[in-house]
Amino acid sequence: MNHEIVFKIAKIVGNVLFAILGIILVFCLYSFISMKVLSHKYVNFFSYTVFQIGSNSMAPSITTNDLIIVKLTDQIKKGDIITYEDNDTFVTHRVVSVNDSGYVAKGDANTSEDQAILKQQVIGKVVKILPNYGVWFKVITTPKIMILICVTLFLFSIAFSYTSKRHLSKNDDFGIYYSGIKMKKDDSND
Repeated sequence: MNHEIVFKIAKIVGNVLFAILGIILVFCLYSFISMKVLSHKYVNFFSYTVFQIGSNSMAPSITTNDLIIVKLTDQIKKGDIITYEDNDTFVTHRVVSVNDSGYVAKGDANTSEDQAILKQQVIGKVVKILPNYGVWFKVITTPKIMILICVTLFLFSIAFSYTSKRHLSKNDDFGIYYSGIKMKKDDSND
């Protein structure tokens, strides 16, 4: 009975991991199609997008290899951390002033303000900072690693789903040999 519980738990864990992997795979595929096929500059996940930080201009609030979740919005006010596009580069800085045509922003670690930002340049505002998740983001979005993870989980799934399910009676015994597990019948009742 204890052996069956272990297999049930292993199967449940395998199914959960397979579902998580499937979700990650769908997001990666959607990202690939959005950026490579449709030539978008960033991926739109239900009015949110994700960027990896490449500098310490916003330290200590946001540092290199942090991930930020940006809400695609034009509702920006002074003090918000925004991501905007500047000459094909995405910049994430804090808004220090708002005017009719746009914004002025500055990195928390910078001594000077950025050039004036037009409202059309703004992608959105930062709603969540995930410290040091950039490394994991690179790992998950690397195709070779995703293929290896898929193959590994597939093999685990096969291993747990095709195990033989022999039921031992009270009189059965088993022995472990170098060649594997062998069933022995109790001959004392004969």
